Amino acid sequence: MRTFAFCAAFMVFTLELPALYAEETEEETEMYKKDYNGKIFFTFSQGLTAAWLTRIINQSGRSNFVFRDFLPGLYFGAELRNIKYVIPMARLAAYYPLTSTFNLMPQKPKTPLHYAADLVAGVRFEPFNMKYLRINAGPALHMFYLNSDRWNYFNMGAAAVVGIEVPLFSRWTLLVDGYASLDNGNLGANRQMEPFDMVWQYQINIGFRYTKKKDNPSTLYGLFVQLKREWKEGSFRFFWQKREQEAASLQEDASSQEATSSQEATSSQEADTLEEDFSSEYFMR
Repeated sequence: MRTFAFCAAFMVFTLELPALYAEETEEETEMYKKDYNGKIFFTFSQGLTAAWLTRIINQSGRSNFVFRDFLPGLYFGAELRNIKYVIPMARLAAYYPLTSTFNLMPQKPKTPLHYAADLVAGVRFEPFNMKYLRINAGPALHMFYLNSDRWNYFNMGAAAVVGIEVPLFSRWTLLVDGYASLDNGNLGANRQMEPFDMVWQYQINIGFRYTKKKDNPSTLYGLFVQLKREWKEGSFRFFWQKREQEAASLQEDASSQEATSSQEATSSQEADTLEEDFSSEYFMR
């Protein structure tokens, strides 16, 4: 049931995604670039996300209570561009609690209608801006809400963000982001009856960013086309060089054979001359 619900949500999200990006004319594209040249503008991204939540209640004289949850979901992010040195960002994600364990023992919910959501807001720095790879990192504020059978949990804390951007096409960029947060897990309804001593969370995003306002100067598709063209040109060049070398080798062999034949003919003529001279000298005697 849980897996079916998540797959249905993902299919709806995937089918609706192309409608967000209608095709535009070249005039509209140039208009966008002129309007946002040197100005601050927003870029948006979306994709898949997954979170691993760990909550611990310390116990004396026995093992601690450890709650672990795995939550797949979808996310939507926004970044503010053309600001010097930093990239302000915010990301909103919706999750479905797919699996839950207590001290490694699976826990079955009483009802499958549970959900979770979180918000990450912060800034990113981009220290490595290479041609086909961009790496960014920065601090952020993390807020997380989880609806479950027992309580409605609300966590808040500090997070660290590390991201990788790969320009696929002029307007499409592949994004891979990782988040790690240390939170206060006692801001929800559990703070009196079930307070946690430690709460942390790991998240990973895989998504895409599409923008008409600023193209990627270098793309993997362009690199692939260039390498393919150079490979073809290099292959044909190598083929013709090999054919020329074979032709030159054959010509050298033919020349050497002609020289050998002429030498053999000359030697034969000299032998015949010597034989005639010897015969005439013999008969004269």
